[in-house]
Amino acid sequence: MLEAAEVRVLLVDDDEDEYVIVGDLLWAASKEGYHLTWAPTYEQGLETIRATAYDVCLVDYRLGQRSGLDLLADVTARPNHPQVILLTGDGDRDVDVIATQAGAADYLVKGEMTAALLERSIRYAVERGRALKALRDASELAQSLNLAKSAFVAAMSHEIRTPMNAILGMSDMLWESGLDPEQREYVDVLRRAGAGLLSLINDILDLSKIEAGRLELEHVEFDLEEVVDQAIELTAVKARAKGIGLLAHLPAGVPTWLLGDPTRLRQILINLLGNAVKFTASGEVVFRARNNESDKSGQIEFAVSDTGIGMSPDTLEKVFDDFTQANASTARQYGGTGLGLGISRRLVEAMGGTLTAASSEGEGSTFRFVAQFDEAPESSRTARASPRNFHGNRVLLMSDNAASSLILQEMLQGFGLESDAYRSPADALARLLALTANEQPYSLAVIDVSLPGTDAFVVAAEIRRIARSLPTKSLPTVLLDSNAGLADGARKVDAGLSGYALKPVARSRFLRLVSAAMGEEKPQQCPAGNLDQRVPLAVKPARILVVDDSQNNRLLFQAYLRTSQYQLTFEEDGESAVDRFAASDFDLILMDMEMPGMNGLAATRAIRALERERGAPLTPIIAVSADVSAEDIERTGHAGCTAYLTKPVSKLNLLRAIEKHRREQQSVEPISPREKGVRQAR
Repeated sequence: MLEAAEVRVLLVDDDEDEYVIVGDLLWAASKEGYHLTWAPTYEQGLETIRATAYDVCLVDYRLGQRSGLDLLADVTARPNHPQVILLTGDGDRDVDVIATQAGAADYLVKGEMTAALLERSIRYAVERGRALKALRDASELAQSLNLAKSAFVAAMSHEIRTPMNAILGMSDMLWESGLDPEQREYVDVLRRAGAGLLSLINDILDLSKIEAGRLELEHVEFDLEEVVDQAIELTAVKARAKGIGLLAHLPAGVPTWLLGDPTRLRQILINLLGNAVKFTASGEVVFRARNNESDKSGQIEFAVSDTGIGMSPDTLEKVFDDFTQANASTARQYGGTGLGLGISRRLVEAMGGTLTAASSEGEGSTFRFVAQFDEAPESSRTARASPRNFHGNRVLLMSDNAASSLILQEMLQGFGLESDAYRSPADALARLLALTANEQPYSLAVIDVSLPGTDAFVVAAEIRRIARSLPTKSLPTVLLDSNAGLADGARKVDAGLSGYALKPVARSRFLRLVSAAMGEEKPQQCPAGNLDQRVPLAVKPARILVVDDSQNNRLLFQAYLRTSQYQLTFEEDGESAVDRFAASDFDLILMDMEMPGMNGLAATRAIRALERERGAPLTPIIAVSADVSAEDIERTGHAGCTAYLTKPVSKLNLLRAIEKHRREQQSVEPISPREKGVRQAR
């Protein structure tokens, strides 16, 4: 017998005798346990269910011209619906299966019903309803908690990223100013700490997206070689600072024009390479890519190996757990949150692969994963720069590192160059001296500075001396160096170098270096310094409205653009921005999205409405936001924004966005020094 409160039962049956029979059975089962209501038609039954809450609904399979299955479908379509038990006059088991699949809790044959059988069926239906309700409630609670967590993370992202925009931006501006060595050291600490905090924020946001099921992968065309080069370049600075080797091997047979998510792939590679460098004190870190052994096209295996501290079997088991590191001392010594590998594992799984690790304590580690991509159509592939007139030329290569030597030889072979590799400079120089007139001469020499106990500049000078006695009278020499501190300009001139590059050297950079050394193209100089200085961007005069409620961010944008020919006008909120736009003419608007009062979305809509009223052309509006979600980017697009910048915004990215999207004017009055960038909010 049910121990709960009185169970409310509705019988929908066109036979009044059946109402009496069911009532007697329920009375026999429990005199006080049930309250029975009767509805003789389909329509009355549906109306009664809509008007009153019932625990169980007994529905006759045949309701005049209607079917009980129709009523079952109508009832179960309602939220928090009563459980339905289908009644029939015969024992057709096909109806039983159909009813159960349609959502019925049970199926009873009228002629076989007893008080005990009916009570058992109702008890099961009630318990089933309670269990389903508990499941729905738990699911709704989980969804609401997920939404609350996502909202909290988004709010925290805005609250942290907005000041981070000013901290990192002003740090970069300080770095570019005239500082003494001690001041530069202090600013460098500030920049590195800010970058570390930003990385942590990004990891937490990614983890939140993944747990909420909101992570979406792109499916766009990209160049794998470019993605690998970017990941290597970003990791190389730390590797050079620690004095460890960093090698990248992308064989010629691996497809490089792919369809997939380059941003997330780059994130995985940077994380794995960064961890390898972090936990390696000496030796090297090697990245390798190859076609997976399966026959599936576009399936590529990536591996990152190091000679670092390695892991014990116990640590290896939990290395992909969130917020987990080997032990407390590891966290104190090396830093980090233990989030990166867990996020990388989830990203790899989203790409259809699995991230695995193999390691021995004190002997290094190897992280490996396979990702599935589609190959980009032949028609959409961008042609790479290819060497000319290299066929038949030979290169003298000196490197004591077997892996590095193999990678360089493969790249040279890809350029159409044959090469002879020597681990010992003495052997290479002896071979150069022993060249006979009948032998093919060398057209280029490549020296790896990691050669132990050898001054590479001395070797280069000796090559220059020997080459004067050869029929060719000269031998262009390229030096590959892993230590930026050795790049002494005077020594390079004295050694007669034709080219110089920091390792690891990307294929495209190595090709330009080789081509320039062999007289195929002019070398491209890349001065040291801040990234924004290395990539100067020509700008033309433009009138720009900057809308941001943060005084720090307004000052930062003014500092970023003070040397440009941009005329800046500042407003602190959306309403003032709309009024200013209505009274002025601008070539571009930088619009913060999160402002009190009228926010950036509302201000953008208002500006677009003004343009429609006037029949005026659209003014480019770049959204500036601390929210990095796809939903936020989509909302800005629907509101009418032209482009999107995520805080913190670098000077280079800001200049590129302005020059890409600004509206061209027939003429813009030259800006005097007194009014350049100083129009402030009213």
